[in-house]
Amino acid sequence: MPAVKPKRKSPVMDMTAMCDVAFLLLSFFIMTTQFKGQESVTIDTPSSISQTKIPETGVATISIDPKGKYYFGIADAKQRGELLQRMAQKYGVSVSTTDLKSFEKLSDFGISIAGLKQYLNLPPEDQLNVVMAGIPNDSTKSELGDWVSTYLLEVNPSAKLAIRGDAATNYPAIKQVLNELGKRDINKFQLITGVENAPN
Repeated sequence: MPAVKPKRKSPVMDMTAMCDVAFLLLSFFIMTTQFKGQESVTIDTPSSISQTKIPETGVATISIDPKGKYYFGIADAKQRGELLQRMAQKYGVSVSTTDLKSFEKLSDFGISIAGLKQYLNLPPEDQLNVVMAGIPNDSTKSELGDWVSTYLLEVNPSAKLAIRGDAATNYPAIKQVLNELGKRDINKFQLITGVENAPN
């Protein structure tokens, strides 16, 4: 008498635990991710083969657009409020708690401190439409130098400075920044460039 063959059943896998883990991981990453703030200006940096990376925290960035306008930003949102308070005291400008909270949301800015309060009082959607004139940096008034030195010498002495210039920026605009930093004995900085493949 032939042996009875049992019916073949396809294997069953319970995916409940796998789905739970996937959703827990997704929730964790969504809640812990810090989104980068929108930048005031788009900079097309020149390319280089350097592999050195700019740190994500403890860094101040000077940006120079093709027209030679200057922008300044710091990575640590918590230190932005302290920086604004110190600059407001130096320039005799009053800032409110609302101004400080609004300033902490800016990844960078390109406005003179005299017009900064008016800019901060605008709704966020209106701030996007403002064409920034750049931070003053010339021989008569170097507000940019004050922002940089106040942050690096008073707010966070261990911070690093990075300069990000557009590929189309004229050399005199960059030289002016370097001269101003030299006057203030700020001689260590990094240049931000795009990544280019190393030659073979």
